[in-house]
Amino acid sequence: MNNSLKLHVVKITKIPTLPAIAQEILAVIDDDLLSVNKLIKIIENDPAISSRVLSAGNSVFFGLGTPVKTLNDAIFRIGFDMVKNIAFGISIMTILDGERHQSVLDYQRVFNHSVAVGLTAKLLSRRFRLTIQDEILICGLLHDLGLLILSRYFPGKYLEILNACERDNTLPDAERKVFDFTHADIGNWLAEKWNLPDTVLDTVLYHHTPSLAQNNLKHVAVVHIADYITSQNIIKSVERDYSHYLDHSCLDMLGISEDDLNDTVMEVKSGSLFAGLFI
Repeated sequence: MNNSLKLHVVKITKIPTLPAIAQEILAVIDDDLLSVNKLIKIIENDPAISSRVLSAGNSVFFGLGTPVKTLNDAIFRIGFDMVKNIAFGISIMTILDGERHQSVLDYQRVFNHSVAVGLTAKLLSRRFRLTIQDEILICGLLHDLGLLILSRYFPGKYLEILNACERDNTLPDAERKVFDFTHADIGNWLAEKWNLPDTVLDTVLYHHTPSLAQNNLKHVAVVHIADYITSQNIIKSVERDYSHYLDHSCLDMLGISEDDLNDTVMEVKSGSLFAGLFI
């Protein structure tokens, strides 16, 4: 943590606490004995999160069929662990909802981008038979936590950053110019405060700079690629940000080829994969 980041985080006098539903799910996220009914009761305590889980369950990403109307239907459609992970990630995103606070970012855009990155990361890990499928969705969902923190607590300065992006600066470069740190740095700080898994800490910190990561390399590489694919073909988290590029070292980290990646990009670009997802 550099001095500028230290000076800014001490100004956040009311650090948002990890939502109760997220705490409950985190406590049981690796519990193989957790029952369907118990998970449903946890999620049902927050109607807003319940509705977003159902919306995700009705996405074409999970296949066509009878519309998902209940959490039990969602679990049957997309799987117990997927529902658990989606609910956990969405509960954290919801606590930073920009609609309740002064914000210069479009919260709904960041939310939709984050969910799409999470699902694209899941698609990549499934397609390339990686052993990180269970936890990669959360990593993708939460990679841009720092954007919401900066926009919520430092809206004036973040408006400077958005204006700088219009002048052809990359988003991370503009953040460094104004703050001397990036949304990845402050997002990692908050994730650590919340005692989130190390895989989340690393993907939040290195999703723009995967070659700097030393641990959880596959998680970081998948989220970086998913962020790139989503930003280029579906939705960017910040409309004015044109800085997304692909670090090709990620392909080596995962042992996949350019052709493998291009096939996935074509599937995503078909436009139907995430139909019905955005809410």
